[in-house]
Amino acid sequence: MSTVIRMMGQSDLVPLAALRHATFFVDGEHTREADVVALAGLVDGDGFEAGFVAEIDGELAGSCLFVREEIEPLHDLSPWLAGLVVAEPYRGRGLGRTLVEAVETHARSVNCNVLYLYTDAAEALYARLGWTTVERMIIDGAPLVLMQRKF
Repeated sequence: MSTVIRMMGQSDLVPLAALRHATFFVDGEHTREADVVALAGLVDGDGFEAGFVAEIDGELAGSCLFVREEIEPLHDLSPWLAGLVVAEPYRGRGLGRTLVEAVETHARSVNCNVLYLYTDAAEALYARLGWTTVERMIIDGAPLVLMQRKF
């Protein structure tokens, strides 16, 4: 099994948007097409923002983003680790950790000293990776946690 973590490229946009849509946007408020456009902005951006993908044996297995702004931020903070997703068949292999570490390495490389994220289900994972809880919220009846990582 060959695992590669690399910067997101143009050829990743459509399959990655499909994975992200099935994971994050099933409510239909953010279309696959809109996600392709947003991800293309990362690929073609100024190099500050970045997207990382995990491949296993040449197959897209997951992704994580480093962005200035969240899609719908509840806090005036920046920058963000966003959109960590690992496809179901590849879960439990440490890809989430590796993708988070790739984003953290990039954050340090662009002189970022603090990074934020929102999570509704992975607080324990991020805590194991050195993230701290800043705030717990209830948004539309569901729990949401704001976390940070200082470098």
